[in-house]
Amino acid sequence: MSRQWTKGPQGSGDIILVQPQNEEINQAAAEVNGGLDQNNMPLDSVGRNRIIQPVVTTVASPQQTSIVYASQAYYSSEESSNVATIGEDEWTLGWNKFEVLQGAQSVNGFFVDFQSKEGMLKGEVCIDLSVRESFFAVSTVNIPIPEYRIQDKHRGELGVFVNDVLVARTGDLWWSCGRNSYVVPFGCAIGSGPCHVDVRWQQYWENETRNLALEIVLGVARIDEVASIVVHSRLTWVRNEFR
Repeated sequence: MSRQWTKGPQGSGDIILVQPQNEEINQAAAEVNGGLDQNNMPLDSVGRNRIIQPVVTTVASPQQTSIVYASQAYYSSEESSNVATIGEDEWTLGWNKFEVLQGAQSVNGFFVDFQSKEGMLKGEVCIDLSVRESFFAVSTVNIPIPEYRIQDKHRGELGVFVNDVLVARTGDLWWSCGRNSYVVPFGCAIGSGPCHVDVRWQQYWENETRNLALEIVLGVARIDEVASIVVHSRLTWVRNEFR
């Protein structure tokens, strides 16, 4: 229940009078029953500048929508139709940005750019991606049938960065099982100025050691196959609450 503002001053002798006391009690009872009026808050506490219509802006490429209110603003970018495929030669160890590894493919849904105001950021990153099992094939001159070994211990991690600062991460994820959907909530304090929120990933797996010099001597031909990362639907939204 919100704070109750009395209708009038209470004198020392008013306690014996029925009417003033009942008015105050009825005010609380009316609020419980859904009655809200000027007695629930002080006068001029909410002005016209706080109830103005929001400003909605939509950018076509990369697609982004912003809704700016008087006390907060929402920014979002999403993609549900274009599938992004990241090959094994497009990423390195450590954190990789989804937004810069897509080539001609759509980068919608991986990041949002806006002018932040001092306060707090709250938001979520939602990504539907698939990573299949990888394998490598080993064959020699003396062994006509190659030996296939499936690497099923691939692990990865998703993280959210605000102005290149890590603010949320999923921890280790077992990606060899195929396609999954992940939601990563985040929150942090923010100052006034340009703000860039993006999602990144890192991938690592357990692989067997290999002696390349010995393999050349023995005539071994090895084919390493690392599964591509396929990103389907994705959404990034941020709420900037002004201080």
